[in-house]
Amino acid sequence: MEMKDNNMDFNTAKICVAGIGGIGGMLAGMLGRKYDKNLSLIAHGEHLKKLQQQGVILHSDFYGDSVTHPAVVTEQGEEIGTQDFIFVCVKNYSLEELAGQLRPAVGPDTVLIPVMNGVEPGDHLRKLFPEAIVVDALIYTISAAEPDGSTKQSGKYTHIFLGSKEQDARHVDASKQAYALLKSCGFDARYTEDIESEIWQKYILNCGFNTITARYLICSGDIRKNTKYQEDLHAILREANAVGLALHVHLPEGLADTKFHFVMTAQQDTATSSMRRDVEAHRRTELDAFLGALIRKGKETGVPTPVAARYYAELSEIIDGYLKK
Repeated sequence: MEMKDNNMDFNTAKICVAGIGGIGGMLAGMLGRKYDKNLSLIAHGEHLKKLQQQGVILHSDFYGDSVTHPAVVTEQGEEIGTQDFIFVCVKNYSLEELAGQLRPAVGPDTVLIPVMNGVEPGDHLRKLFPEAIVVDALIYTISAAEPDGSTKQSGKYTHIFLGSKEQDARHVDASKQAYALLKSCGFDARYTEDIESEIWQKYILNCGFNTITARYLICSGDIRKNTKYQEDLHAILREANAVGLALHVHLPEGLADTKFHFVMTAQQDTATSSMRRDVEAHRRTELDAFLGALIRKGKETGVPTPVAARYYAELSEIIDGYLKK
């Protein structure tokens, strides 16, 4: 499929969603509403079997409910051939394993779109697939995979930002194509020329909020009742903001205070994080994608991150303790 303009017929494109959890399931459900005949999914285990048997079941407060049946649901990339677009929707710790599964499906014109947490997925994919095109993205939503194999999106919003850190014509064009693809199936997609700023704005909030909620297994309402939680949340937000500025990311003035104010006044009392849910369920977490990356980048830039380092050590001990059992 040649990418010459932004009005192409995506019915001729080969589209894949790899990793069908909360985010991947929602993207697959939306793309399948229009492109089921040329949509492939990469999944594994029991979830793979459920998707093959019942299709993609999406229950969405924002987009409505649907059941769609992609052309192919498989575990290995060699079964789907070279793809035009691949949405990568896994936890950071699973990226390299998934890359091995995807390799047969990636060619020099394949557009890879990581819809993942943190500030490093796009860079990791560029190293893993230097021959391909990597478009950067981030999503705001509350979405989770359900035990019955369906996906549940909750709340009155879900939107995705797309753009490219690489500003050459090839990457910019590809990011606009990915944006147009999602818009064409009714998804609230937003193109930005400064995707790095958008990624960091979400990342800074996640570094603080995900950390505090996971460390103490709490929600927003609990943070509002505890001065220590508030002080540490604000401190991590400031540290992450300082690292971003040291890396010359364009960030709004007073961003750390704005994010802190959001948690303290705008979030629902019951709001929590996926990392808290992972710790509670004794699963692997994305601690390294949040605080690990922040600490590494702090060392690179000479910006101290003492509160983040303390929480990284405490959470690492908790996680290592239950994973070793």
